[in-house]
Amino acid sequence: MNHQFDTVIIGAGPAGTSCGIALQKKNHNVCVIDKAVFPRNKTCAGLVTGKTDQLIGTIFDKAEIDGLFCCKADRIKLYRKTELLTETRVKNPAKIVNRIDFDNALVSKYKSLGGNIKEGEHHLSVDYKKSCVTLSNGDIIRYKHIVFADGALSLSHKEIGVDKRKMAFGIETYIPSDQFSTDSVDLYFDCINKGYLWVFPHGDTVCVGVANMFNKSTDYKSILTDFLHSVGVDPEKQKYTGAFLPYGYVIPQEKLPANVILVGDAGGFTDPITGEGLYMALHTGMLAAEAICSGNVKTTYLESVKPVVSIVKKGKTVQNLFFLPAVQKLFLKKVAGKEKLVSFYYDNLVDEYHYDYRRIGELLKDHRQYNKS
Repeated sequence: MNHQFDTVIIGAGPAGTSCGIALQKKNHNVCVIDKAVFPRNKTCAGLVTGKTDQLIGTIFDKAEIDGLFCCKADRIKLYRKTELLTETRVKNPAKIVNRIDFDNALVSKYKSLGGNIKEGEHHLSVDYKKSCVTLSNGDIIRYKHIVFADGALSLSHKEIGVDKRKMAFGIETYIPSDQFSTDSVDLYFDCINKGYLWVFPHGDTVCVGVANMFNKSTDYKSILTDFLHSVGVDPEKQKYTGAFLPYGYVIPQEKLPANVILVGDAGGFTDPITGEGLYMALHTGMLAAEAICSGNVKTTYLESVKPVVSIVKKGKTVQNLFFLPAVQKLFLKKVAGKEKLVSFYYDNLVDEYHYDYRRIGELLKDHRQYNKS
């Protein structure tokens, strides 16, 4: 059986559904396809910064937003291994989402607008020359435009070749808060090379995870279980999930056909310093929808994502320096006891992109001026 759509979106995570929702609101003929059946889990700590929260506010009605977040945290803690270096309050509390619930809410929003969705599609094939997708049951879906929003190991990457060694890998687990708890966003450095370990509150549970630049020789689970041992949690009773994620490598989608767009993790759009992906997923998904409605799709999209590409590429340059052992040691020494510096950095380069990563020197200068005023 053949079906015809204006746009097919591969992947029903935040990038794909934000694109689908925006197109549905424009009465566009859309079909979203995902290998999972929702609700489904996703390896992600679920941090929602202020800039991400603003985008969420454009997708959901106010009544819908109230139930999206499982908790908030107005404090940040930085550690060297298990030694507390700095604890500070931030201006805008970080919000946390449970990705099972959040992603399902996005899918439900898309469906409520009349969006078509194909779930449980594990065996897709795409024919770029004929502009069609063949589903696992043999049905053929034809499209004018196709948006890949299917994560760091996107089906589209087979067409251009993407090296996993340019990505990060992480694993996480959820611990009942009566066994181990926190009410702040906690980051642990010096636990893993070229990465960090996190502990985030998640309502009745705590998310504990670790990620870094992917390395086959790294025993991620061992690093995480060692940490759990150190805080008195039995790692044998935990379930672990892992995933690849972008880490400063923007996918060269100019090499793909003119009617093909990559968004979110599929496009390499994740902050290479913090690892934050939700903002860029929602943002690039919406930009893709705007480009599709504009007519001159690929050119418009590539132009509109230039600021995002700049953040990733400049962040990658800083990342290469930041994780050098000598620089990491100096960083941990400098932030020890610097509550105001850490909160200023979070407020201006994490919660919002008031600076870019090449302007960190300017940020530090402004911080000094801010404290004098």
